[in-house]
Amino acid sequence: MALIAGMKEFLGLDYYRKREMRDKLDLLGAAEAHILWKTRLWHHIQGSIREPLESALVGQSGVCHLGNWIRVHELESFRGLPAFEQLSEAHLQFHQFGEIIVKKLNLGDRGGAEAIFKSDYTQSLRRIIQALTEINKHLQEA
Repeated sequence: MALIAGMKEFLGLDYYRKREMRDKLDLLGAAEAHILWKTRLWHHIQGSIREPLESALVGQSGVCHLGNWIRVHELESFRGLPAFEQLSEAHLQFHQFGEIIVKKLNLGDRGGAEAIFKSDYTQSLRRIIQALTEINKHLQEA
């Protein structure tokens, strides 16, 4: 017990907090979930998946794990970093553009849906992944 206390004092509480956060947050899983959703939406645009989608549900950025992490305290210690601001903004846009794409699909406008998908939607996902990568770097620092 004294050894652990000594290590905490030597390494600092920041090390243990980061380690705890790395164990708790699955940043790679969050990125993968958004990549998989993008792939699924692409299949909808191409017409190879024909399940009904609700645009309002797709547009809610707080329904996925990442959205919850952004809204509540899991990523609190990163709120001052530019990467957190980028993540928060890009994630919101990802869901907003997803909602617009679904609305266009529901109206039969595949071309309009594809145009948004290939530009703004894809860019928002890129920015999510960049921000998650940056946050992950901060978590890896001892």
